[in-house]
Amino acid sequence: MAVGSIIVVNANSLPCHVFVSKYSRPSAHDDWYTLEPGQRSSWTREGWELVAFKNAADTSRAGVYVRLNTTVTFHDLNAISVA
Repeated sequence: MAVGSIIVVNANSLPCHVFVSKYSRPSAHDDWYTLEPGQRSSWTREGWELVAFKNAADTSRAGVYVRLNTTVTFHDLNAISVA
């Protein structure tokens, strides 16, 4: 498999908590990370992965399953866009 990345952008006015699975790259990390408003980060992976978000209290979660070289933009838990 080719190595690429999954980019996550926080388009919300509040920090978001994001997790990117490591199905395609077992040596990677799959911890929860906090992205500040306007921040973007990239995760190196080799295939399809789950990108999930949770609220600060961890009472609600949402996510999308995406392919390599995808940008996931978080607007809120009910509005996650994939490009």
